[in-house]
Amino acid sequence: MLALQLTIAGLATGSVYALIALGIVLIYKCSGVVNFAQGAYAMLGAYITYFLLRFGLLIFLRAVCLAIWGPDQIAFPQIFPAGAIDFAGIFITYNYIAAFALASTLNVAFLCFYRFTSLGLMQRCAADNSRAALAIGIHVSNQVSIAWAASAALAGLGGTLLATLGGLSLNISDIGLIAFPVIVVGGLDSLAGALIAGFLLGILEAFTEGILTPNLEEFLRSVSSIQSVGALQQVIPYALLVLMLLLRPQGIFGRRGTERV
Repeated sequence: MLALQLTIAGLATGSVYALIALGIVLIYKCSGVVNFAQGAYAMLGAYITYFLLRFGLLIFLRAVCLAIWGPDQIAFPQIFPAGAIDFAGIFITYNYIAAFALASTLNVAFLCFYRFTSLGLMQRCAADNSRAALAIGIHVSNQVSIAWAASAALAGLGGTLLATLGGLSLNISDIGLIAFPVIVVGGLDSLAGALIAGFLLGILEAFTEGILTPNLEEFLRSVSSIQSVGALQQVIPYALLVLMLLLRPQGIFGRRGTERV
């Protein structure tokens, strides 16, 4: 029963990780740049949504957010209906259901857009071979701009969904540090890999926090004076990242490339 509950929670969180990681992969495919500011975009999007829901104003800078709201966590306004459903003996809140459904739908819709639309085709051409794209009339710099805008939008939506799950704080920007292991595990140039790796890391984090950490702390208390192992779930993404770099540096779905020097 606990395993099922942790899996559902992990899938909900992982779908948001995937949404933010998709934006990083999109920028990397078009420009070869890894955007480490993706977490800041997520944080900004969450704060903008918060203020729009409360007063309808826009806040653009982290410093302004800090000056106005301070560093403490804020209860996020209710977006989804309150309450929960009983599923196989466990209660799942509507927040988790809505976050999972919305993030998963956006992930799949974006993948379909990127694969089946003319604009998505131009994006792929610009990403695969910019010179060839220019030769057939595709404005590569415009495609890169579109990729950055789409990435920021995905991050903002992801940050808003995270705020509905865990509250609003400046710490949302740390999601960028989790999204990076997601894209490395899935493959830097694979949008589908980011989606699957996001689900994987979300589930691993949930099981680490809900099962591994309590059992490990109980064992350590019985054999030593150690009372806590801290936020062990925050270490899991980077442990998986290191393991992936050792075993398969290009990621699960990434392509091994060669470059002539």
